Amino acid sequence: MKPFLKLSMLTLIVTQTSVDQKINDALISKGSEINFAKTQKRGIKKNNIIYYVENDLQTISAYKRSKLKWQTNVISVCGKPKVGEPEIRYIGYNTNKLLIVMGKHNFAEIDINSGITTLVG
Repeated sequence: MKPFLKLSMLTLIVTQTSVDQKINDALISKGSEINFAKTQKRGIKKNNIIYYVENDLQTISAYKRSKLKWQTNVISVCGKPKVGEPEIRYIGYNTNKLLIVMGKHNFAEIDINSGITTLVG
């Protein structure tokens, strides 16, 4: 199966009109990065969009005005890391993408507009 088709099939992008979950503002960082080893923060707010790591530590959701814009399970799309736990350890915001570290040494990027997730190393 071609990599692009495989990635398209694995990427979970969901659009909904409302969200039942109430995000705790205390868990949202105003900065551009979160290192889960150093903080209890779970999301980054930029340009009125919250990029939030869900309780499973594998899924990232983008919320705009409390409505789900997209959602992706990084571990499902990129595969389990060879070293370390299958969970997100770091998230960083960079102009048009989110930079993700999962496990010990695996890296992914997520397009902030579409939620398309790509394993980069």
